Amino acid sequence: MPSSAHQPFPTAVQWSHLLLQPRLQPGMNAVDATAGNGHDALFLAQHVLPNGKLFIFDIQEPAITSTRQRLLDHAIPLDSVEFFQTGHQTLIQSLPPTLHGQINAIMFNLGYLPGGDKSRITLTESTLSAIRQALDMLAPDGLLTTVVYPGHDGGREEAALVETLFSQLPSDIFEVQKHAFLNYRPTTPYLMAVRRKKAEAGTPTTP
Repeated sequence: MPSSAHQPFPTAVQWSHLLLQPRLQPGMNAVDATAGNGHDALFLAQHVLPNGKLFIFDIQEPAITSTRQRLLDHAIPLDSVEFFQTGHQTLIQSLPPTLHGQINAIMFNLGYLPGGDKSRITLTESTLSAIRQALDMLAPDGLLTTVVYPGHDGGREEAALVETLFSQLPSDIFEVQKHAFLNYRPTTPYLMAVRRKKAEAGTPTTP
């Protein structure tokens, strides 16, 4: 058995994958709400395909192009993948009504496109709208992961408001965890994860 000595703790993104991996299986439905360069999309595709469905959102064309190419480079068939070059606040109107309340995994990786224009960032208002919609889209036992980046302009406010939203979720329907370094600088990215306990889809989950 390989030694775990000298292995650092997972990053926020790695934690999101570690939490989701044992819960995913072929045939499930998943959403990458912030495509970026396609790392989360590839992870989801490798676990829910074949037979499942993957929906990928990003408002920036380079992100969609990069993600599509990453999937092709890893021999992922695209017949079960749908791309939406639009903001993630269009989740409910973009996805088929038959899948509302049937999404097993939804991933958000906020901030800006790595290697892209750093002035083009996720915006707090649309992020909060998208997360509220995502919560209502989750299937029972579905998981929503959100990696936040307090270090960029507007990132600290976005992270704080997302955390406030999650902290107010009713505990009889959701359970919420936060994975963060306590002794690193406050701008270090961190993860918040939400699991839906009950099938309450279609009704507002937040004030």
